[in-house]
Amino acid sequence: AVVSTQSTGIACCGVFLSASYHNYPGGPAMVSLHSRFPCSTNTTVYIGNYAAQNGVSRFGEECDSLHHRQWNYVKTENLPIEKIRHYDLLLLEPAQAEHYTLTHTLIDTFYVYAGLDISTVPPFIRTRKREAIYLMKSKKLKKSIEVRGY
Repeated sequence: AVVSTQSTGIACCGVFLSASYHNYPGGPAMVSLHSRFPCSTNTTVYIGNYAAQNGVSRFGEECDSLHHRQWNYVKTENLPIEKIRHYDLLLLEPAQAEHYTLTHTLIDTFYVYAGLDISTVPPFIRTRKREAIYLMKSKKLKKSIEVRGY
């Protein structure tokens, strides 16, 4: 009985760990953004409302002017589509991203926790995820800021 209780506890911890890891996809999106693009060039980043509410914060801005870098992060809500199209990098939810497929290329996708799936085969419980944030790069972006390592 003790082994069964401990096994159940460990399994529950694993499920809850996976769920909490995927709860705020904006954090991993910012890490990916900074690992792919150099801080040394003038770059504009538009952060959509969903991304701003789900893990993207000022603490994750590694290339801001406070660190003597040349990036401009913008979180202004309700900007017209025509203005957003001029930004070099976008962090947007999928529904918003549809407006920018002609001007930007999808670089990465980040997922959010969307529930649990129960199965009759191992693993018996899995976390369900859905697409939450897209990282997009302008098709006009200068060669000097091309994606690193990809």
